[in-house]
Formats: sequence, structure tokens, C-alpha cells
Amino acid sequence: MDPSNCHRSSYKCYPYLTKAEFSEVCHYLDRRYRRATLGPLRKEWRLHVHTALELSFEPGSGRTTFLQVTRPLDNRTAADDELAAKMGGVSLGEDQDMQLDADEMMVKMEDSDKEVVSKRPSRAHFQAGHVIYEIHFHPTYSSPCLWFTLHGLPAGESPLNIETVFRHLVPEQFKDSLRTVGPIGAISIDHHPITGLPSFFVHPCAIGDAMAGFDCAKQDYLMVWLGLVGGCVGLWVPQQMAAVNAG
Repeated sequence: MDPSNCHRSSYKCYPYLTKAEFSEVCHYLDRRYRRATLGPLRKEWRLHVHTALELSFEPGSGRTTFLQVTRPLDNRTAADDELAAKMGGVSLGEDQDMQLDADEMMVKMEDSDKEVVSKRPSRAHFQAGHVIYEIHFHPTYSSPCLWFTLHGLPAGESPLNIETVFRHLVPEQFKDSLRTVGPIGAISIDHHPITGLPSFFVHPCAIGDAMAGFDCAKQDYLMVWLGLVGGCVGLWVPQQMAAVNAG
């Protein structure tokens, strides 16, 4: 077997995922988050794995696993660009021993309300503006799909206005390319797969081709995927998560 493709045989049809494989890679990313030493960043960049009843996609198919990330909104200032630089640039580093400190206690305190039925999952208690990202399995494309909603916006700003999304989430280097793909770029709006409410998502049609260029172990799949997809809407994975062993 070609050693450069040694991880692909662990999938049914890499780079595409089955529903079970998607659930597996979600739990691997959750494990990275729990093991990473994030310090104060853990209060602002919050990740939870959820289980809910499927309502919009494949009605009657039972429960589905998805990930939710919550972070404060920013105003795309120079300071924000510096933060993006710190949190961006995902590269899978060498594994390191799990470091247990106050992070472990905070994880235990956050680990509640994971089981959800038909309502939107419990949210982190951000008082100011914040964005909730959700990674769901897309059955048509057999791949993860990134959904997001804006909350706590200033008066007069609509959370369903694409210009609001560009103003708060899209970095300058991505704005032109997103606007030139279709009427609102690669960002679309549709009914949320759990709540059925209007929500934005990053269209997954081209992600399979992009992921095909990587040979990802399941432990790394969502780290690589988020490196390709998340940055265009302001979702960067903390570098500390790339350094831990998710196996």
C-alpha cells in the first residue's frame, strides 16, 4: 500500500464520511479540546459535542451528533487580526503528553446539558455579541457542513443580513473571493438542520476535492477540514489543540 495514503483505508470512502464516521471525528475534536491547555482562552472559545433528534435532514432517521463552537464577536480591528494570527495557521504538530491543570476542572464544569431533543442546544452565557458555529453532517455531500448564527448584535443590525456577516465574521482577505462565487458567495442561508430556523452555512460542494489532497487520520480530519473552511467566517482553531494526542 502506498505509505502516503496509509490513513485512507480506515474510511469507507475518503475524503467523504459516513454518518458514523462523522460522529467519530466529532468526538476526536472534542477530545482535543478537552486535552488542550487553553488557559483563559477556554472561557471565550467553547466547544461542545451534542446529540439531537434530526428534523430537517432525513426525517425519522433518529439521533445525530454535531459540534458547537461559541466565541465572542469582534469588530475586525488590527487587534482582532493579531488574535486571528495567533489562533490560525493550523498545523498538526508532534503529540505531547496530556497536561492536567485548572483546564481539567473547567472542562468538568462545562460538561453538562449535552443531550438535546428538538430545541437549539444550550448556549454559552456570553453577555455581548457572539457567534455560534455548528458542524453538522450533510447527507447529500457526505461531509461536514459549517453552520453559524449571530447573536447579541447592536441595535439595527440584522443577524440574517449577509452584509452583517461580512462585517463581523469575514476577514478582509476572504471578502472578494466569497462575493464572486454566486449571489452571496460560498455563504448560503437555509433552514437549520435541527431547529428549522433560517441560518447561514458555508456551502460544502467543493470541500471533498479540497480534502482529497490530504491523507488524514480520523483524529485529524476535522482539524484539517476547519483549516480549509473555518477561516473564511472567522473560525480559527487554537493552536494548542493541534499539539495534543486525540487518539
